Amino acid sequence: MIIKDIKVIDILQDGRGVGKADSKVYFIEGASFGETCDIEIINEKKNFIEAKKLKTTQQSCHFTQPPCPYFYECGGCTIMDTNYDTQIKLKENLIKNALKKTCGINIECIEILPSDKLGYRNKIRLQVDEKGRLAYNKKSSNDLVAINDCLLANNHIRKNLPNVRELTEDITNNLGKIVREISIRSNGEKILLNIYTSDEEKLYNYLKEKYTNQVYNINLINGRKIMTIGNDYLNFKLKNKIFKVSKDDFYQVNDYQIENLYASARKYLEKDKKLLDLFCGSGISSISLNDDHIVGIEINKSAIEDAKQNALANNLKDYKFIAKNAKYIDQKFIKKEKIKAVTVDPPRAGLDKEIIKTLTKTKIENIIYISCNPQTLARDIKRFMDRGYKLEKIKAVDMFPQTMHVETIALIQKM
Repeated sequence: MIIKDIKVIDILQDGRGVGKADSKVYFIEGASFGETCDIEIINEKKNFIEAKKLKTTQQSCHFTQPPCPYFYECGGCTIMDTNYDTQIKLKENLIKNALKKTCGINIECIEILPSDKLGYRNKIRLQVDEKGRLAYNKKSSNDLVAINDCLLANNHIRKNLPNVRELTEDITNNLGKIVREISIRSNGEKILLNIYTSDEEKLYNYLKEKYTNQVYNINLINGRKIMTIGNDYLNFKLKNKIFKVSKDDFYQVNDYQIENLYASARKYLEKDKKLLDLFCGSGISSISLNDDHIVGIEINKSAIEDAKQNALANNLKDYKFIAKNAKYIDQKFIKKEKIKAVTVDPPRAGLDKEIIKTLTKTKIENIIYISCNPQTLARDIKRFMDRGYKLEKIKAVDMFPQTMHVETIALIQKM
């Protein structure tokens, strides 16, 4: 069924447009904010209708010509056709709407720190197609679109993309389709490749024999089996600190905004107070936020080893990094370690409700919550509110221009 002249009034976090007509809500694949378009219904759900755009009938006043030649196929960016000021406003509305709907909190304005619009990513993750070409998934599809460039990647990655593509094509031509995916991470000086392969030994032997002067650090990953050429990590400089980042370690992808993110979160902490960092990874957020007086909890044992090395490299004196599930903490632990504040930066799924229950039982006064998902952030804030806490401050940092993703920092306080 075709519906004509639907106005797109909002954008979902996955990039689909939102339209309303005859008391019905449409989620429209391929639609741009502010445009009017004809759509075709794909699937009718209980509360909304899924559709795809057929054609634009009236161009949006927020439209801007996407600089990327792959935009209309590639699923990497979703709102590159919307001017940047409007992108910021859409993300602000995303956070505000989540807080209003879930928590009943009305906030007139949320500050979002803007970013450089392109060239910001220090890591990209690509598929490798049947011919060995680098590729992204197409929009809303498992099909691939081969790319020669990615405008979101930093200059060092972009400069090396042709060589990496030559490498994956050569591997495929000579060894067959044994590489399915590759991530490229850059610190501006060196490249770390994580190559996901079905035969790490064959690939290792081939690379060592043919590429005797290999300039990249390479991890060949086949499930839990890993073989390394060069170093399995990169060192990143962040302000006056240096951090070791290994293959699985989390590191914020936006080169321009990392310092802004942690500087903003730091303002929510009192000086010289002992900080508990749940989901601490390799200690980058802990050390960036508090300099010292840190206890970090992280389930990934190799990340904890990196965190200890990062603490030594940055001359910390009072620190403890523990390889445990975040559920490990309890009131006795908080008291013993003399914790005065907690920071959490969980995955997109947010916090387990049992962790929230534990934190609220400890009566910790300040919780700094860094989130990449406004919906789960709002859900968790509501859970804290139900246990005697309140949202005291909130701010956002645009870590992901050209997409509807945004990083939010919330200060949650005991009432």
